[in-house]
Amino acid sequence: MNNIIRTNIKVLHNKEYNFLDVAFSGFISYEELVEICEYEFQLIEHYKIKKCLINLREINIYPPGGEEFIKTCWFPKVIELEVKAIAIVVPDDVFAQLSMQEAHDLEQIPVTVQHFAEGDAARQWLESKVIYDDSNNNILTFL
Repeated sequence: MNNIIRTNIKVLHNKEYNFLDVAFSGFISYEELVEICEYEFQLIEHYKIKKCLINLREINIYPPGGEEFIKTCWFPKVIELEVKAIAIVVPDDVFAQLSMQEAHDLEQIPVTVQHFAEGDAARQWLESKVIYDDSNNNILTFL
């Protein structure tokens, strides 16, 4: 599957650590957000990805309807696809942080979500997370 690289959107499969690497910048329309998220689902499923790095640092707010889409569609789908860790880089703007954290604030989800102020820390955290495959039962354990 191909990576997507546009002026304001980047969706990559990090082959070395097998994680989804997504970055948004500037204005993202609701339609673009949905399109990119649908492609993310395909990449996650195709590569059996268990970790995601979502960099929202360069956008100030989700488009209208985007916050609800992330909460009610994106998170449930990545959980269904068995993603185990999500590192989210949030903007400096306090209001943008609150808006995004509200969209990411889900109760009792089987995935670790961590917010970061900068991308390097998020990447290091994500790279340090190891998923073991117990080949006897095919059970994945996230540490």
